[in-house]
Amino acid sequence: MGPKSRELLERVSVNDLSRESLPFSATREIDVGYARARAARMSYIGGAGYELCVPSDQCVTLYDALHAAGADLGLRDAGYYTIDALRIEAGRRAWGAELGPDETPWEAGLGYAVALDKRMEFIGKSALVRQRSEGVRKRLLIFTLDNPAAFPWGGEPIVMNGSNVGELTSAGYSRLHGRAVAMGYARSDRVLTDDTLLAAHYQIDIAGELFAATPHVKLSSPLLAPV
Repeated sequence: MGPKSRELLERVSVNDLSRESLPFSATREIDVGYARARAARMSYIGGAGYELCVPSDQCVTLYDALHAAGADLGLRDAGYYTIDALRIEAGRRAWGAELGPDETPWEAGLGYAVALDKRMEFIGKSALVRQRSEGVRKRLLIFTLDNPAAFPWGGEPIVMNGSNVGELTSAGYSRLHGRAVAMGYARSDRVLTDDTLLAAHYQIDIAGELFAATPHVKLSSPLLAPV
């Protein structure tokens, strides 16, 4: 993952990895060093990247080949907290956090992925049509904490105009912004429009202390191909 990911992969593979040969969201089998991998051109953190699937007995071979070829490109190992923070920055939702059986596509900001004009019916279609028409009372937001020293872990209450309206679903430290970044749902008994959400004052309750937070309602689309 990262802006030099294709350059690195081309160093260890003889296969054509151009955008034409391996377009965004496509997969194909390639050779990576001595390993045979299923490469998917996509990234959980947004931007350029690949996901490589190999048999378990080839994992070490693949790892060693990438590190041997990527030292001068700044290749580094990254843990899950890093990956999670980067995907939050990119607006990528995670199953079990932002997504589950209790969230609809409209609430999660994934309406662009729903095709209501299909002739084929599907379970829940009538409810989605009604919700789109009436508006939603639960919305997913991204927050940046105004105080760089404030750090939530997820699960903290979201305070909107003095009232608890939900809780954070995920949180991490953003090196891009130099402060914590988090996602969470705001709930209300009235329709939550972009204007309503952006005009409100937000705080995050971290261990009983309130920290001001800035909301962002435009979550990036995971279907947008990286440059």
